[in-house]
Amino acid sequence: MHYALRIVPASGLALLLTWSACGCSGSSNASAPLDGGAASADAGITRWTDASVAACDHYFAAQYSRCGGPVLPASETLRLRTRFEQVCENQIALPGSGVTVATLQACASALDASACQFPEGPPVACNFHGSLPGGAPCNDGLQCQSGTCSGTALDGPGGQIGPFTCGTCEPFAAVGQVCARGDFSAGCASDALCLTTQAMQTAAEATYVCVALAQGDVGAACDGLSATCKTGLYCAAQTGRCAKLAGAGAPCGVGARPRANPGGCAAPLACVGIPGTATCGSGAADAFCLSDDDCSPGLGCTPGPCSSTTARIGCSASGTCALVTWVAPGRACDGYRTRCLVGSCNVDEPSPPPDAGIAQGTCPTVVPDGQPCVVEGVGPAAPTGPTCDTFAQCFAPHAPAASAGAQGKCTLLYSTVCR
Repeated sequence: MHYALRIVPASGLALLLTWSACGCSGSSNASAPLDGGAASADAGITRWTDASVAACDHYFAAQYSRCGGPVLPASETLRLRTRFEQVCENQIALPGSGVTVATLQACASALDASACQFPEGPPVACNFHGSLPGGAPCNDGLQCQSGTCSGTALDGPGGQIGPFTCGTCEPFAAVGQVCARGDFSAGCASDALCLTTQAMQTAAEATYVCVALAQGDVGAACDGLSATCKTGLYCAAQTGRCAKLAGAGAPCGVGARPRANPGGCAAPLACVGIPGTATCGSGAADAFCLSDDDCSPGLGCTPGPCSSTTARIGCSASGTCALVTWVAPGRACDGYRTRCLVGSCNVDEPSPPPDAGIAQGTCPTVVPDGQPCVVEGVGPAAPTGPTCDTFAQCFAPHAPAASAGAQGKCTLLYSTVCR
């Protein structure tokens, strides 16, 4: 049996499947302190072309428009698409970037043909790798041969400590070479994974090596790790073999192997229901749900009454699909029925109020691009406060290892280039 060190390498997927009308987005690779990385004071130079805009728009739609769940108002979607286009062009312009018109179109097309849920990680075509060698300064893994940019953020028990900063490309390891042992870490090729065997895992010093991914056709055996399935197929949990994505009403989810695999449904369907009895569906208003993906486009999963059962959605065992109201900064919100246009609802109470309702909060103040910001941490116990705009992050290019207490500026992703 193999064990994966990284199911999804930190490899240029900073925009991929990370946005849900939230503010400070971006890669969060915790690692050793930055060793001398610097950044240019100039914004990246972008060269807009019809082809690059079309590729960026296709990439945007493939990530945010093809599956179920809440849909932002048209005016906000247009605003965010415009910001995304600039971020996407910034990615293309980064030194050594593996993001090009061709690779963006390939990734977007692969997403179009894939399920909405990614138990085995996004398609291989979306695993962007660049040309920079180990040790080179970087903003993101998409610039590196290894696909991994270390030192861009520092995490603590309560969440991120300090703003994002410049990182360093990890070394590259070819198939068959060691990618992790002790304090050593390296990145594999875009079509390989850092894995260990059971024997290696239990040795005195666990050793991981790069293993090539095998993408099987319909009927091929799969394990959700190095034996995967071609684009448009999925590893069926019931059989452990590659199968075509299923339509409405088909069984999905937990099976004999791989265990607890939630995929298998053609977009915009999701695997809906209690594990073990779930089927492919897209919930209408008042339908059962455990997450936003379970609902039809435009609807969100909202909690039912609070109870003593195990919490899955809010304070209840399950939720129901319902329309979502979007509100501006400073307005009251609950994070479920009433959500923030930008950022997450700052809930006033850590637990549901005694009247069995949903805890109320306030939408955060949005810090404009270029203005000072301080990372206050993330997670239930972290303080809440202002947030950077969507597709921006609190960034301090010269701060060593995103040191605690360092102040940054809200910066549109990849608009300042680490050199």
